[in-house]
Amino acid sequence: MERLQKANHNNPTDYIQNNFPNEEIFRFILTHPDMDHMSGLKTLFDKKYIRNFWHVPENKPNPGGWENSLYDKTDWEFYQSLKKGSIKNVNVLSPLRNTNADCCWVQDGIKILSPNKELIKIAEESKEYDHLSYVLQITYNGVRVMLTGDASKQALDDVVKNYEENELRSSILLAPGHGSKNHISIDFLEAVKPRLTVVSVAEGVDYDRDTYKKHGLVLSTKYYGNVKVRINEEEKIIFRTEFWDYSNKWYPI
Repeated sequence: MERLQKANHNNPTDYIQNNFPNEEIFRFILTHPDMDHMSGLKTLFDKKYIRNFWHVPENKPNPGGWENSLYDKTDWEFYQSLKKGSIKNVNVLSPLRNTNADCCWVQDGIKILSPNKELIKIAEESKEYDHLSYVLQITYNGVRVMLTGDASKQALDDVVKNYEENELRSSILLAPGHGSKNHISIDFLEAVKPRLTVVSVAEGVDYDRDTYKKHGLVLSTKYYGNVKVRINEEEKIIFRTEFWDYSNKWYPI
C-alpha cells in the first residue's frame, strides 16, 4: 500500500526539476482544459522556461468551487493568460488535425490525429471536454508512440474513421482517460495494436486491465510507479519500472 501511495503522489514538476535541472522545455502540450491536466501549471512555468505552449481552442467556463477544490484557481487563471497571449516569451499555438507545421512539429515527428473543429463543437455543446483532447502520434527512430490524453471513445472512433489502420499502428500506447472503461474504443485498440500500453491511473480510479491485457503488455503507474521507456537507434524499445517485477534492470519488448 505504501508503494501505491508513493506512486500516486509523484509530483511531475518536482520530477522535471530534479531530473532536468538545467534544461528548458521546448514544448508543453495541454491535452484539454480539465484541472487534473493543468494542476501545477503556473509553478512549472515559474521554475522552467517553456518556449512553446499548445492548447486546443475552446471556451470552457471557469469551473468555480475553488474554496473546496483539490485544485488551485491560480493555475486556471494562468491558463487563461496563456490563451490570451499575455505571458511574455511564450509561443502559443492551437494546432488541430491535419494542421501544417509553421515551425517544427512535423520535423519532430508529431502527427495530430485529434481533435478537429467538429469534435470541439461537440465538446462545447455537451460540456464534455474529453471529446476535444489531443491525440498525438509521435515517431522516433522508426518507432511510433500514441498519446491519447483523455480522449473520449467518440473521439477515438472518429480517429479510426479518418485514418487507415496502417497509419495508426503504434508500438507504445498511453491509455486514454487513465484506462477507464468509458474511454475504450476496441476499434482503436485493434488498429493501434500496441506492444506496450502504459496506464496513468488516477488515485481512486479503476482501469480496464482485462481489455488492455488482450493487446500486449500493460503497465499501470498505480502498481508499477514511474514507467520509463527508451527507444534506441536500432528501433529497439526497452523499459523499466519504479516498483515490482521490472524495477531491477531495463527490459526489451
